[in-house]
Amino acid sequence: MDSQASVSILNQVFGYEQNCYADRNGFYMIDWNIEKHIGVDLALHGDRMCYDNHVTMSTRNDKVNPNSANINAIYKISQDNYTQKCAFSTLLQVMSLLDYPLPKTDEGKAFLLSIDSAYLGYYSDRFKDMWLYYMEKLGYTELIDLVKKYSKNDIASTKIDERLTFENGILTFDKEKKEYAERLLEYEIYLPQQKFTERATFQSNYAQKQNGSEILNNNMLFSLAMTSAKNISYSVYSTIH
Repeated sequence: MDSQASVSILNQVFGYEQNCYADRNGFYMIDWNIEKHIGVDLALHGDRMCYDNHVTMSTRNDKVNPNSANINAIYKISQDNYTQKCAFSTLLQVMSLLDYPLPKTDEGKAFLLSIDSAYLGYYSDRFKDMWLYYMEKLGYTELIDLVKKYSKNDIASTKIDERLTFENGILTFDKEKKEYAERLLEYEIYLPQQKFTERATFQSNYAQKQNGSEILNNNMLFSLAMTSAKNISYSVYSTIH
């Protein structure tokens, strides 16, 4: 949901059409003749363009993707200072970057914060100050006012199962959940109607921090994200068609 809602905004603002889809199993394309792509909510390795909000450095000295619009990369957040990360959704970052309007209703704003559990930091004594710091950085004073007004359970009550379905090359989202999300976000969730076909397969795995440099130097690395101060999630190419 985080990725697809972000894609929907990029479609509205720039007219970008989705031509690819990636999961931990592989990479799929509609039109194989299109060569230029932008990853969304996807921490692409190297210098490929992407919007994402993941921590992608094991140490402060690691190289970051220079074509990634990622506040955590800008502020040099790594596994060494992991608790200082911006733990919001990619969607909130894209909306801030493009000055895209927030939903008008409190329910809509609460639902926006529920996506990827972006609200949780405020309700934690350990992370509250950091949450407020990044909200100020992204210009979301309205969302700060909202969480001061409502409880954690109030925000959580707007949350839905955010998983999309990808079967037989078709990307879908439950009709009722899609309509609910569209009503609260106040825009249409974009879904391509064409069929994707497999372009590459991945070997996806988890590793420990001490293996970070080895993984980052793998020339077959597709994407990588630090999922905690100690753990790494990554995908490497297995086959390319």
